[in-house]
Amino acid sequence: MTLSQTEILKLFNASVENSFEMFQSALHTVSKYEGKKYVSLGIAELALEELGKSYTLLSHYSKARKNVDWNQFWKDWRNHDLKASRGFFYEFFCTLRVEIRNPSDKILDNVIPRGKFSIEKELAFYVDIDRSTKKIHRPFKDISDEESFNRVLSLVGLLNPALRIKDWLNSTEPNSFKDALSDYANVTLTENVYQQDVQMIISRLKGSDEDYNRALDEVWGMFKSDNTFKER
Repeated sequence: MTLSQTEILKLFNASVENSFEMFQSALHTVSKYEGKKYVSLGIAELALEELGKSYTLLSHYSKARKNVDWNQFWKDWRNHDLKASRGFFYEFFCTLRVEIRNPSDKILDNVIPRGKFSIEKELAFYVDIDRSTKKIHRPFKDISDEESFNRVLSLVGLLNPALRIKDWLNSTEPNSFKDALSDYANVTLTENVYQQDVQMIISRLKGSDEDYNRALDEVWGMFKSDNTFKER
């Protein structure tokens, strides 16, 4: 199945909106529910996957009129760990990170504390048993409120650029402005680049189109702003 640019935008909008709704649900659970908070960890993981889907869609927005490997696109669409990890690619747009850090706690000092995002999600919802040790996993006992709160907080810095990009893609900005946002996202997904390469990526992408360059300047302005906040 192929998608038009209009269909990609609709899916992008829906993914970001769904992620935000799940974030609000997780935030309500972790901050106002008087019982154990572990369910909010699983909900936050689902929100992270939706963000990852939206990032993939963003990277394909400007490519819809060109050759796209749709088989790979749908393969990625079904990969839960890949989607969750791609949610963090929004840090190429904004460095805001809200988190609890504790160097003495392996869970709170690791972005993927349980090895895979999908494992983290499953452990937040299900009772399970380790086949080798026969140890029973009980979410209500083994998932701390701090771990749940940390994952929910991590969504703040990722949703911030996602919602802003959503506004831009649905605005009256010229197509070249929107294509620049997509091309930038595509580079971050398809090339071996890091946050320290952002300025180089932007310089390389710039050309003669003023609106295209203006969008890249917006990305740089959002990225370089000192928004890092860590709660200890």
